[in-house]
Amino acid sequence: MKLSDFSFAAPAKNSARPESAGISGSGPQTAGTTQAEQDFVSLEHLFRSIADARPEVQALTGGGLGLTFRELDVLSERIARFILTQGYGHEAVVGVLCARGAVYLAAALGVMRAGAVYLPVEREQPQSRKEAMLRPASLIIADSACLREAEYFHYRNPGIRHVLCLDAQEYDDAAEKGTGLVSTEYWEQVAQAGSDMGWKSDFDAAPCPQSELAALAAAVLEKCGLARKAEAYSAKAFAAGRKVLDVGSGSGCVAQALAGAAQEYAAVDLARNELSRLAGFDAAARVTPYRMEAADIHFLEGQTFDVVVMNGVVENFPGYNYLRRVLNHAVQMLTPEGLVFVGAVRDLDCRNDLRAALQAHALATGDQTGLLRLDASAELFVPRQFFMEWAARCPVPVEVTFSPCGLGQNSSQSAGQTCPESESQHGVQAFRYDVVIRPGGSRPQVPVSLSRFGAQHLPPAGGQALPPCDPAQAAYIVYTSGSTGTPKGVVVEHRNLMHILRALRPYAAGCERVGLVAPLSFDASVQQLAVSVFSGKSLHVLSDEERKNPSLFCACARERGLDLCDMTPAFFNVLTDWLAGQRQPLPLKALLLAGEVLRPDVIRKFYAIPGNEGVVLFNVYGPTECTVDSSAFRIDVGNHQDFTAYPIGRPLEGVRICAMDKNCQELPDSVTGELWIFGDGVSRGYLNNASPGAFVEKNGQPCYRTGDNGYVQNGLVFYRGREDQQVKIRGNRVELGEVEKAVAGFPGVRQVAVVADTFRAGEEKTLAAYVVGTIDMAVLRGYLEQHLPPYCVPAYFVPMMELPFSLNRKIDKKALPSPLGGVEIQRGRMPAGPVEEKLAEIWKRLLGVDITDADAGFFSLGGHSILSIRLIAMIEKEMGVHVAVNELVTHSSIAQLAALLAGKTEKRESPVIQLQHCEGGKNLVLFHPVGGSVFCYSDLARLLGGKYTVYAVEAAGFSQRRTSLTTELHTVESLSEYYLDEMLKVESRDIIWGGWSFGGLLAYECSRRYAAMGNRSEPVIILDTVADNTRAKQMAAKDDIELLQLILQQGMAFDPVKLRAMPREQQLGYLVECGEKSGLLPAGFSAVQMDNLLLTYRGNTLAAARYERPSPSDCNLLLVRALDFASNPQIIMNDDYQGWGRFLKKENISLRWTQGTHETMLSAGLAANVAQLILEYLECEK
Repeated sequence: MKLSDFSFAAPAKNSARPESAGISGSGPQTAGTTQAEQDFVSLEHLFRSIADARPEVQALTGGGLGLTFRELDVLSERIARFILTQGYGHEAVVGVLCARGAVYLAAALGVMRAGAVYLPVEREQPQSRKEAMLRPASLIIADSACLREAEYFHYRNPGIRHVLCLDAQEYDDAAEKGTGLVSTEYWEQVAQAGSDMGWKSDFDAAPCPQSELAALAAAVLEKCGLARKAEAYSAKAFAAGRKVLDVGSGSGCVAQALAGAAQEYAAVDLARNELSRLAGFDAAARVTPYRMEAADIHFLEGQTFDVVVMNGVVENFPGYNYLRRVLNHAVQMLTPEGLVFVGAVRDLDCRNDLRAALQAHALATGDQTGLLRLDASAELFVPRQFFMEWAARCPVPVEVTFSPCGLGQNSSQSAGQTCPESESQHGVQAFRYDVVIRPGGSRPQVPVSLSRFGAQHLPPAGGQALPPCDPAQAAYIVYTSGSTGTPKGVVVEHRNLMHILRALRPYAAGCERVGLVAPLSFDASVQQLAVSVFSGKSLHVLSDEERKNPSLFCACARERGLDLCDMTPAFFNVLTDWLAGQRQPLPLKALLLAGEVLRPDVIRKFYAIPGNEGVVLFNVYGPTECTVDSSAFRIDVGNHQDFTAYPIGRPLEGVRICAMDKNCQELPDSVTGELWIFGDGVSRGYLNNASPGAFVEKNGQPCYRTGDNGYVQNGLVFYRGREDQQVKIRGNRVELGEVEKAVAGFPGVRQVAVVADTFRAGEEKTLAAYVVGTIDMAVLRGYLEQHLPPYCVPAYFVPMMELPFSLNRKIDKKALPSPLGGVEIQRGRMPAGPVEEKLAEIWKRLLGVDITDADAGFFSLGGHSILSIRLIAMIEKEMGVHVAVNELVTHSSIAQLAALLAGKTEKRESPVIQLQHCEGGKNLVLFHPVGGSVFCYSDLARLLGGKYTVYAVEAAGFSQRRTSLTTELHTVESLSEYYLDEMLKVESRDIIWGGWSFGGLLAYECSRRYAAMGNRSEPVIILDTVADNTRAKQMAAKDDIELLQLILQQGMAFDPVKLRAMPREQQLGYLVECGEKSGLLPAGFSAVQMDNLLLTYRGNTLAAARYERPSPSDCNLLLVRALDFASNPQIIMNDDYQGWGRFLKKENISLRWTQGTHETMLSAGLAANVAQLILEYLECEK
């Protein structure tokens, strides 16, 4: 998130800070009204009173951003005013879909301050579930990390009128996060087997026949106007003057056809093996390969093309904004009579039909490959509407025409349902289309309404006070599991919200810093806001890793100084085991535990750990339908042994809980019945009146029938289980009917029964699915993981010939066998070697089964998320290696995990190197230049070492092995994010960032991000860095050999003509030889290292070229420039500040000059001058 995108100037006090902002019918405080009551008149009044009282206190942190109460006030108010200006109407629903962190909760607050209905959605939830949850929404508030999904839902749901992106001034400038489909490594692996290996059947993943690809190539030539007319033209005359740019070229049929039909053929691709094959084409055209992404084609400035082709590549783009940028670049590179061809676009409007066809194919053949691939796909589906909207706002007038895709025309294979207009039996044509874009045409007469907004569209804060919300107005919607298979939305009103904010405030007493562990789409997040922000305290949103790993959780709690956190008993059990194993106390004052029954043995184990005597635990109870929490019971070292089953507590203020019999009559003390909840927490009910029988009136009072059994004794409420199909799994409510419906939806499943129980000693309650049908249970699990939240996916799958029935023909779940007996023991390669055998031993202790297949998946053997946390803790304790949760998911077998651990147990290759140590001195971090080496800082570090501890951050260019840092193409922002994370593992306080040349860009970006996390902003040291990417874009358009000549200049002599004539392997050997002869490279430098070095040069050059608009900041900056700059091709003449003044205040830039050229200023004889300038500047800045 870019703080610079927002203005946090405090609005005028007289207009935006009235003394009372009460709801209708409320006036100023009167006699008999306490200040506390006055504060809770409305959400707006409560928040403003807190923000005014503590403006500079940190309110929210997390996700790389910190917000004070003043900043939170301004940002949330601007969001609220944006919503109000759109005129969505009464109780408009606004979905929030952002990365986990402070921005998410700021957006939530803004929605509720506007009087709109906050609907939280998280990107980790299954796609189909998110789509169902967002059906009532009119607006989605997103950030760049979730922008692609937000726009996808916008196209899928006509009711979603707008998308607002918070972390980009202009919506179209937001850069979506890349998927695995924008990966060099991925495409080079695909291309290893040969050309055209990315073209596969949607139905069975079989390679497309060569005849189909040849027909596709012919269709592309025809639509591009490149098809030969032999009777009219000779081949030479036809190709004359035809310049083609092929984006995502590959080296297959289409590429060969285009190269054969053009005079000049420029090919852009990520995979170097594809580009190497292109260079060997026997074509009349001059073939020029470029290794870059599609969005980088504008680096080829000055070049124009008759045809720009993007065939079958749009589906691999990271998002719709990315596609817009590529289209904008492409049309601006056309000749007046040229065209852009976008081929084989996956049709979003036919996605449902594609899925139906894949289901029909799966039922007919038993092959579910296509269905699973679609559900797990990261491919971009694009509606025709997208191209029409883009054309209406294109920088130049264009004409857009659509036609069926040419792929699959020759196939006679039937694949089931297709779109009505399709005549293709294969189904490929039906689900893809082609687009031709030509310059010209006319603009639409009626202005196209804007549906996408960036931060610049947020109105300023201040002015007329925000309108108060009526107590009966809906505040938020939270979804729970539904027995019919569809999640149910609980509508909570402002009166309910104000009740819980007031009722929970006492639990914040004595705590200043609060942590949020729960998912943001759960109402426990509202609970944590109540005891933090709405109590004037600071709230830190823990990252996914921190909230799932006991070690990282405790480290975060200590570093952040947290006092109070929320947690499910399931995670608390794991945490207690870890604390006991480490003999460490919990670094908190209190915990709010909710979601499941507390285990007394775990509580006793917790208090047996020395140091935990002062920790207070609250056993909190409350269904979502009653606004988060309804009762709470305090457990401490004094009373934790007094109960064999802990009460769920006394009702909160404004709440009454009683046990009722089957005739709806209240039962006396100690008699078990159904728990009914009355009072201020009872919400409006379910969205669209789902399950209306749960909300009833009793004696004129609204109440909620929980379905929980329990009793009341001396004012304390005790829980005694349930009789229906609703269960709690790892603190989450699960309707077994929802899980059964999802399982039944898998092709081939004839019958299913799902039960919940504790099946193994020491295990939490889990789900077991008993399935009738000839299906692969591992494939079924993969399918469910795409459609259900993780806690709803059964841990056990038991194949059955038939299900047992009772006399009344209902499934007799009591007669079902134990899932442990039904777990099929997978046999294969036995674990071998010390690492695999140790892992197998740990797995056996966790899962209770012998591991006889090193390739069997942890989750297919009965593992689940809580067991995975235990597995990670056991690996860390017994093998001394940390594994992240996401790494376990992607390395789920013994063999995969052993390979991962083998890499981790090698000497860790951190990019951070300590060059000098100074006890008590601040930390100066210097970033690598474009070549990746940090040798250039040797003398400078020695000269600064007396005052500062000096670190250098190098690239992976000199690594002996290939890494993603060298393989993939990065941005300055993505590199900085990685380097900052690595640096914070070494030092987290008192950091000054600096860098020479390209390193200066990294230093500035890291400094900005470091400050946004709430750290003190130190000066940035910029050593002759140009903050303008004009020259970098020119360099990015060069091939590797030209780039080497430009960067190395006279540093390393080689023959470029000789080099071009060599194959890749010989080129690397030749360059190593030249480098060693010139003394530029050390002896023994390998071909792999040279390959990495070339990749580093290329990657960093592209990163510099992509650094188009650096985000402004208020930091102070020392800019040291070389006096002899005439020979520096990067320099901007007539600009002393070299582009830094474009986005920084010039009064914040201190310009100094030093002897030497750009290349020599840090050499042994001249580095002392630079060191002196840095020391003097930093001394003055103190």
